[in-house]
Amino acid sequence: PPAYGAPAYGTPPGAPAYGTPAYGTPPGAPAQGTPPRLVKGEEDLPVDMRKRLSLRKEQVAVSLRKHGAENARVRIVLVLDASGSMARLYSGGAVAGVVERMAAVAAHLTTDGTMEAWTFASNAARLPTLMLGDLPNWIALHVRVGEFAFGRKRKKPPQGLLPGQVDMRQIGIQNEEQKVIAQVRDFVRAAPSPYGTFVLFFSDGGVHRNADIERELRAAVEEPIFWQFVGLGNANYGILEHLDTMAGRRVDNVGFFAVDDIARLSDAELYDRILTELPSWLKAATAAGILR
Repeated sequence: PPAYGAPAYGTPPGAPAYGTPAYGTPPGAPAQGTPPRLVKGEEDLPVDMRKRLSLRKEQVAVSLRKHGAENARVRIVLVLDASGSMARLYSGGAVAGVVERMAAVAAHLTTDGTMEAWTFASNAARLPTLMLGDLPNWIALHVRVGEFAFGRKRKKPPQGLLPGQVDMRQIGIQNEEQKVIAQVRDFVRAAPSPYGTFVLFFSDGGVHRNADIERELRAAVEEPIFWQFVGLGNANYGILEHLDTMAGRRVDNVGFFAVDDIARLSDAELYDRILTELPSWLKAATAAGILR
């Protein structure tokens, strides 16, 4: 695959280089607090990426400090919509940008800076664990949109799939959110963590399996998982738009917001919105005995 940042992943003609202020890095550093801790692998990143990560870790700390949760610890699962309608967001670099920006959340909130990850469309598949020092290579290998197969045989790329890569023809192009939700729930049950699991779920909508999605998320209320859904664009998000107010749950285990253009959203605003509901869930889930 092309090197990270090459045209295949992204910068639209005439657009600023990936990682410049127009793609989410605010001018200047955030207000100073405790210096962010150095995470294993951080020193292996390219210099520009390492600088962006350092600023973003500080901004994550600022966002958490507003809720008294700067010292919170969670396990993070990243879920990426790979459906056909996401193609422009992949080719334009927006999804790569999301992954890089979420790496700063993992660098602050997890004990080791790693993220588990899934891709989904018609089907879901787990991706290799994202380790911070491997971020550029991970993005180049695994940030890929689904492909349309429909039973037709297609020739493999000349070099075939590289180690760890998912055959995106098996992922397809439709929206089946409930499948990946079920897989993440299975993973959490099979691999318990001493911390809660924070799912960062990015999708551009097209949601239509409303009853199945609601059933999965209602069943997950008693599990140590908080689901933060982020809508990429102005589309139909179906049940996701109403999950925040879904009645009959002991704790609110779901958050949702949508943005028109996530690449143009400042880091400060993005982290504020992503991290607003997590602290209250941590408290509520602990009080309810879901977290111990």
